[in-house]
Amino acid sequence: MIQLGILLASFGITLLELSEAGAVAMIYYGLYRGLKPIVYAVAGVATVMIPTFILGNYIAFLPLSYVLLAAAVILFYFGYKLLRSARRGFKKTRKGGKEERESLAVVYTVSVTESFEAALVLIALIPQSYSSALVGAATASAVVIGLTAALKAQIMRIRLPHLKLILSSLLFGLGTLWLIEALVNVTDLLLLPLFFMYLATNYVIAVRL
Repeated sequence: MIQLGILLASFGITLLELSEAGAVAMIYYGLYRGLKPIVYAVAGVATVMIPTFILGNYIAFLPLSYVLLAAAVILFYFGYKLLRSARRGFKKTRKGGKEERESLAVVYTVSVTESFEAALVLIALIPQSYSSALVGAATASAVVIGLTAALKAQIMRIRLPHLKLILSSLLFGLGTLWLIEALVNVTDLLLLPLFFMYLATNYVIAVRL
């Protein structure tokens, strides 16, 4: 039986997290003028979501602290790569050069990261009502696809160096949050000041230095 509360929670967290992945995929779609970024985004989401729903209740028994530590290290690595790329992009822009075509691994990484964020909540919802969590996540995914397609023209106007700067700050912020969460209990609201702290720092590194 579908439980409305579980369905809405699943729908909300999936919509929130996958919207960013969809936006990033669409920006790269404008850069590459092909479907490859979309394929990478779908692959990133599938990498996390398929095991989440296939394994279902068993995932809840994994030691979350080790998962968070491993994920934090991965985010720091990709955050560093994005920051370096953003710095190169801003330098080229100042010199009048063309934007660099970043590896599509960025799209995959962002999709995996955002899906993992959603999965952390879905894992808690699945034992309560598997069908409700599944329907909520599937419905939200369909809505994200529709919204992304409808807002394609607006999303594609976002410049790549700015996107990389914001994404690197987000990855560093999430990595730091997950590192702290692996050691002590903290609120997810800590992500907001961490994000702005890294955004200010990365802006100085990428634009001013």
